[in-house]
Amino acid sequence: MNSAIWILSWLLIAVGLVFYFAWAFLYDAWTDVGLYSVTVVLLAFGILGAFLAKLQ
Repeated sequence: MNSAIWILSWLLIAVGLVFYFAWAFLYDAWTDVGLYSVTVVLLAFGILGAFLAKLQ
């Protein structure tokens, strides 16, 4: 289970970064509040999940 959480966490981090750069590039919206809100949630859950996976 620990490795599944670890993989899911890194997947969330990757999706967050890809989403940010893809959306910002496609729509030229580098400082959009909605873009930040989605990206921060994905990155936060990914980073917190990676820390929790390391603690177990």
